[in-house]
Amino acid sequence: MNKKENIYSMKGFSKVFKFTLLQTFKNSGYRVTFILFVLIMAIMGPIQYFMAKNSQDTVDSIYKADFNDTTVKNVYVVNDTAVDFDLGYIADNAKEESDEDAPVMDANNLKAGNVNFIPSDKSYHELVDELGEDDAVVYLHMTDEGYEASGIIADDSKVETSDIDDAASYIGSYFEEVRLSDINLSNEEIMLIGSGVDTDGVIKESDYIAEQSKTISGQKYFSYILAFSVIIMMIISLSNSFIIASVTEEKQSKLVESLLVSVRPMALLMGKICGMMSYVLSILICGFIGSKISDLILEYGFHAEKALYSGSGFDLSVFKSFGASGLVILLISLVVGYMTFAVIGGILGSSCSKMEDTQNATGTVMTITMLGYMGGMFFGMADNNILNLVSSLLPPFSYFTAPILYVTGRIELWTLLLTFVIQLVFILLLVLLAAKTYRSLILSDSSTPKLATIFKTARM
Repeated sequence: MNKKENIYSMKGFSKVFKFTLLQTFKNSGYRVTFILFVLIMAIMGPIQYFMAKNSQDTVDSIYKADFNDTTVKNVYVVNDTAVDFDLGYIADNAKEESDEDAPVMDANNLKAGNVNFIPSDKSYHELVDELGEDDAVVYLHMTDEGYEASGIIADDSKVETSDIDDAASYIGSYFEEVRLSDINLSNEEIMLIGSGVDTDGVIKESDYIAEQSKTISGQKYFSYILAFSVIIMMIISLSNSFIIASVTEEKQSKLVESLLVSVRPMALLMGKICGMMSYVLSILICGFIGSKISDLILEYGFHAEKALYSGSGFDLSVFKSFGASGLVILLISLVVGYMTFAVIGGILGSSCSKMEDTQNATGTVMTITMLGYMGGMFFGMADNNILNLVSSLLPPFSYFTAPILYVTGRIELWTLLLTFVIQLVFILLLVLLAAKTYRSLILSDSSTPKLATIFKTARM
């Protein structure tokens, strides 16, 4: 190595960047990868929608009363409670899925499918004596435990038990709505009454304040952690395999010896890293556009419920969920995380002498990545103040958790700034290691060196 050479020189960076990006799209394997990922991101919404719709239809077929094919024909409704309940309420409030399925009310009864629901002033004892083989009674009354809708059939009835159970549940659900509306309770108030009192331990004042300062909690917070972690993991996975393979291929073909005549080692490494990042970002951008097009088709073409497909696939909406400042923080974290793992991949790739060696190098990077990803999932589910602080400061977990912890109000600005300082110091050390070892490693024909050998090379 020339002693006068500036090991940190970026001479030739633009040439390597353009060459890397061009070679990536010339490579048939990476073109196929590009197309597949974009297609997956584009069709993930429709796949999720149709799977959710199918599951919903299955659940409805099991739990939703369907009176179009039933053994019961007439159901007499006896209301032996103080609640002023009549079948007209059902007719006025039943969900009309279609003109054919909607209940039809006449002067005396409610018709739902092939069943006539008939209000009666008689007692259920009187009605039971008069019931035919396809008749039944739904008896609304009080018990020691509360209100009950009982289904009653004659001894010689041909009515299926499941059919009268459906009828009782059908009337009972509307009776419950009337009962609650009579005491002027909203749905929110009903949920509040039923929630009980949480007496889960005693916490310190500082912890209590930190807990109350969370702007987003529960499942929504975890969904942000998941979306951001998946994006980081995908970028690292796609890019590092190419960086390691590309470095090894150039080293094996002796092309690197020609490149180093006009390009400095650091420029060679950073050009590959930035070129590969552009390739991955183009996948994300095209995939995001494709997913939005499919969302529009679902919304306006199939009139699909947004809840059945929103947030599917690689959810890039996380970048617009926290305003301009949140977008900047997430992007900075994404770039810093990518650069860290990419430099690690570049150093390990330069130590590979043949393509077989790249498996170990790629495996090492992916092990660290999966450790950060799984740790991020664990800390996201735990959502504990102490664990949040630890995960926001400790690499590799901080790359997956810190930005989301900040934008959701779980850590303060000083913690995030300290996180960035730690990450930048770490990446600076990696760059220094790369600058001191890259030329020696990439020109070496020896077998794959261990980490101890890499550090020994840096001290030379």
